[in-house]
Amino acid sequence: MGKSTLLNALLEETLCTATHRPQTTRHAILGILTSLEQKVQICFKDTPGVIGDPAYKLQEGMMEAVQGAFRDSDAILVVTDMFSTPIPDDVLFKKLRMSNKKKIVVINKIDLAERVNRDGNTDKNDRKEISTINGEQDSGVFSYEKTLTVQDAVIQWRELLPDAIAIIPMTASNGPRDVGVVALRKLLMGGPDVLAAFRDLGRPLVGMYLPGVKYLDDTEALGIIPKSPPLYDYDTLTDRTERFFASEIIRGALFTKLGKELPYCCEVRIDEFREPKPGDAKSVTRIRATVCVERESQKGIVVGKGGVKIKDIGVEAREKLEEFLQTKVFLNLDVKVDKDWRRDEKKLKAFGYLK
Repeated sequence: MGKSTLLNALLEETLCTATHRPQTTRHAILGILTSLEQKVQICFKDTPGVIGDPAYKLQEGMMEAVQGAFRDSDAILVVTDMFSTPIPDDVLFKKLRMSNKKKIVVINKIDLAERVNRDGNTDKNDRKEISTINGEQDSGVFSYEKTLTVQDAVIQWRELLPDAIAIIPMTASNGPRDVGVVALRKLLMGGPDVLAAFRDLGRPLVGMYLPGVKYLDDTEALGIIPKSPPLYDYDTLTDRTERFFASEIIRGALFTKLGKELPYCCEVRIDEFREPKPGDAKSVTRIRATVCVERESQKGIVVGKGGVKIKDIGVEAREKLEEFLQTKVFLNLDVKVDKDWRRDEKKLKAFGYLK
């Protein structure tokens, strides 16, 4: 869906690891957007994607993070894309529909709309799929189909979430200056110039706003987030440590360099994170980390013949770490078999997935 990419664009910082693979995010990650000039602070929670039927303890922990963010939030930002639909029979989505919390829908990756057509001849994603939230297609209670145009997607999500304040098309991968990202940021921050930001999106699509609403302005925007004292200092970006983000960056390199399924079997443990001390001859942050896999066969793939693959992973991770930490990094990676760690409650608590 691009949740992490969107959060990075909203914050104008590369905070979260974003890859082209689904379910890259495993933890709920706090991102804080503060404007001293506007006296506004918005706290975002980037959560794992919704999993309809968790297959093991790790996925159960990921869904706990999603549900916790839902409970604690003042407003819900639903991030979808051109071709995604809710999970049939999903309890959380039913709760979302019944909730009185303010809702905004983001339809991401609208640049992909040009790659498909209604004939379904160009790609397997073009095939229409009809389903329902309660699994009863012939009941006609709540049916939907995969959409192929931005207008279709907006209309469908208006039917799915009829009380959404706005449904905003965008391409978050374009970065902070994408017109959709700018409009969303203005809306959440309460302005200024919300009306102008939404005009930059072009002619309003049918269903973008609530019935009877022709446009949004600063007054409507100010009512989305309740007033309260700031929760964090103005210069705080997140409550996570650099050690945590080092683990996430290395895990992101695993997604980039390994095959389709293997990264989901991997966890990264930071064994040492040593920053340079005053007087050190070289300003180098030294990081020693272990990549945990579940099987010996997986270890061989991660290491690669002659250690080539783990070296390749380390090179990419080190470059990303140096960019994030703004300092030279010495990175040492080991690979260890930690059998069935995704199903072991004790280990998952140690990794921070379960409380």
